[in-house]
Amino acid sequence: MTFLIIVINFLTTPSNMFFCLIFLGLFALVIWWRRTALICLAMGVAGFGLLGYTSLSEVLIAPLVARFPPIVLEDASPPFGLIVLGGGMNEVHAAHNNALMDLGDGGEAVPIAVLLAKRFPSAKILLIDGAGSTPSPYRPAEGMERVMTAFGISPDRISIDPVTMTTQDRVRSALSLIGDDRDQDWWVIAPSHRMPRIIGVFRAHGFEPIPYPIDFEWIPPFDPFYRYALLDGLRLTDKGAHEWRGLLFYHLRGYTSEFFPGP
Repeated sequence: MTFLIIVINFLTTPSNMFFCLIFLGLFALVIWWRRTALICLAMGVAGFGLLGYTSLSEVLIAPLVARFPPIVLEDASPPFGLIVLGGGMNEVHAAHNNALMDLGDGGEAVPIAVLLAKRFPSAKILLIDGAGSTPSPYRPAEGMERVMTAFGISPDRISIDPVTMTTQDRVRSALSLIGDDRDQDWWVIAPSHRMPRIIGVFRAHGFEPIPYPIDFEWIPPFDPFYRYALLDGLRLTDKGAHEWRGLLFYHLRGYTSEFFPGP
């Protein structure tokens, strides 16, 4: 089953699929299947071109990013706690380069969590992010805790889970750390394109956090004439495909009660 999931994930990632089409086209060309070769090569090259260079790459990511609106801080009630699900920290790189922090994809969560923690000094903070076999103290959640304390956030306010990796496990961990405070207002800080799946899993467990989306990969309106660098467009396409695949998988497995959770 695990191998099958890996294969499905690989083949349903657009950039991998286009590469496979080009590879099949070249192989078909070698064995003189010219019609098959031309079809595969044309589809692979067209896919790379359309979803790499043009704004068509936004089609998958835009509905995810726009699903939950950002919080207007001036109008919001103070949260009881902040939940950070993944923070884009690379502690191994930071330690190697003797840097205060090294931020990757979704790294906005760390400075935003610091600013919100200072703005709401009584809010509790949950930091949840695992990284496979990365040893302590170089796990992402430990890095987030280190940075937050370096910016003056009291360790007494912070609870961490540096082990769990999947969205489902991270939500379960957050609920375990929340404990008896489920009736309070908790803000969940996560990249905007991942927010629908995260909220869906929380709702399936009978909990309704307040979404605080970050890392906006797209802003309206859609511009059909916008041009991307190839790798940027493909990264955006792959990221959107990954999240739609995750939404479908989670819904089929019963991790969410609705396919595309919204406000």
